[in-house]
Amino acid sequence: MKTFNDTEGLKYYKWSEFDCPLEKGSAYKFMERLPVLLLDSYVTKTRYNIEVLEAYMSPKYADKHKPSRSSHRVGHAIRVKITAPDKRMKFVSYLIHQGVRRIGFDNESVYYDTDDLKRPMLTYGFVG
Repeated sequence: MKTFNDTEGLKYYKWSEFDCPLEKGSAYKFMERLPVLLLDSYVTKTRYNIEVLEAYMSPKYADKHKPSRSSHRVGHAIRVKITAPDKRMKFVSYLIHQGVRRIGFDNESVYYDTDDLKRPMLTYGFVG
């Protein structure tokens, strides 16, 4: 069995921070690289400490926690904790400049995904 490097291609994060809670190593296997690399690049550049709240979710886990069409199931979505309004808006601005077309946010977090099979959105209070 091939082992993986938990930091492969990343400067700040570890792939395990994006894992489904039920499956160790799942993010490295199933997450799309783009959303992870966008976050890693932003944190490396700004030196903000941004906690990953949700990322890849296996079908078994997602069945209990997310809608059936959630982009977390296919590894396209990430939700991060950013409580400071100015830092939250800077991150949203960065995502828009990077071409991310699906962004949701609230007072505590920012959700984004790179799922090009869904319509673009920018919304407050999205729970993706």
